[in-house]
Amino acid sequence: MKFNFRFIISVFILLYAIITLVFFNFYKELAIKDTKKEANSMLNNMNAIRTYIEEVQRPMIYNLMKDRETFDNYFNSKILSSTYISQYIYEKQLEKKELKYRYKLVATNPLNPIHKANAFEKQILEKFRNNEIKDYFSILEENGKSYFFIAKPIARNKPNCLMCHGNPQDAPKRLLAQYGNHSGFFEKVGDLRAMIYLKIAIADIISYHKSSFVTGGIAMFIVFILFIILIYIIYNKDKKLEDRKELLFEHQNRLAVMGSMIGNISHQWKQPLSHLSSILINIELLSERGKLTNDKVVSKVNDANTQITFMSNTINDFKNFFSPKDNNNSFRISDIVNQSIRLLQASLDRYSIKVKIDIEYDFTFVGSRNEFVQVFVNIINNAKDAFISNNIENRVISIKSFKHFDKTVISIQNNAGKINSLVFDKIFKPYFSTKDLSVATGIGLYICKVIVQRYKGTIQAKNLENGVIFEITFES
Repeated sequence: MKFNFRFIISVFILLYAIITLVFFNFYKELAIKDTKKEANSMLNNMNAIRTYIEEVQRPMIYNLMKDRETFDNYFNSKILSSTYISQYIYEKQLEKKELKYRYKLVATNPLNPIHKANAFEKQILEKFRNNEIKDYFSILEENGKSYFFIAKPIARNKPNCLMCHGNPQDAPKRLLAQYGNHSGFFEKVGDLRAMIYLKIAIADIISYHKSSFVTGGIAMFIVFILFIILIYIIYNKDKKLEDRKELLFEHQNRLAVMGSMIGNISHQWKQPLSHLSSILINIELLSERGKLTNDKVVSKVNDANTQITFMSNTINDFKNFFSPKDNNNSFRISDIVNQSIRLLQASLDRYSIKVKIDIEYDFTFVGSRNEFVQVFVNIINNAKDAFISNNIENRVISIKSFKHFDKTVISIQNNAGKINSLVFDKIFKPYFSTKDLSVATGIGLYICKVIVQRYKGTIQAKNLENGVIFEITFES
């Protein structure tokens, strides 16, 4: 469960990183979209101003000029040039805006050389002239920086435009004196002279919208933290339920083991009780015949004490097995193996099962002796049942403890026959048993797995040629 929780958190962190990246890109696109909308509106305003000057203001001023001399001598770009006037208005607007655009008019045949289009601008202008596009938008890369770029064409030439851009002989002398007669002339009605554009660094757009980024990012982070808290709450509840379920399983398994142990107690006491009965009968017979000497009394008493000690040790083994007060103590694995065998000795003798013990590495185990005794008891009992059901004659269980590289291994091997390969992967699952569940709980091996994993170990089973081996492994 712990590893699942870590996996879920890792997935959530990865998703959070991906969503944050998507969120940033979304807000970046949204910021560019808003900027594009504003820039488009500004360019439309510039074109509207130019149209007003060309269609209203300039004709009215020309009408006020009664003769050619006035036209030549009093031409002034501040009241007649739509380019000059729109540029001036833009600069005034820009003073009030936080986002600083770069506005420019470019042409291939300008009067003023500062409006000369470069190669990139000429390409766009040519597309406008050929009616391939109505406006242009792109993200440019210049000197390692990204720029927002939007362009629109100005209105095509009207007849009054040719007064300044037609034949230079017809142009105002003051205009010729200002710009010369090398460029900006010999255009025709309907020609597209120029385009206007706005350009701004993407970094400036993002910086301008950073409050939106920060607000959205904080909101996402809060939602993410709430999700983590919710998952942690669910995880804790699930873990508690899992722990309670495992405790219930262990209790259920211990009750089942207790039932079989009561039978073992009666079997293990039968022989010493019979022996005690025989001792008492012998003492009685010797007494009746007058042959009860002091030495014989001492000998018989010693024999009786041996049997009573055996019975007492048997009771202590069973009592210790069911005692809950043995946590966090140190035990040798040989002690745990031997106690397990003593608990099952009567059953092993009854069914002629021989146990071979080879403790090559007697490591110290820290924890609950009873829990690990329960592991051995469950596995040995399963082997006993397999011997009986498979009608095996030569019944042997081998228990070994050894060191393998940097790992400690305990193996419990039997020759009671293989486990069916169709169900092999299910043997450590709860409520699964190869026996009838009316006589088996189906949780014995599951409890073994739970206990071993509780102490950071692993347990696995392998089919051998004529039996099964269980291996319990711990990192050293």
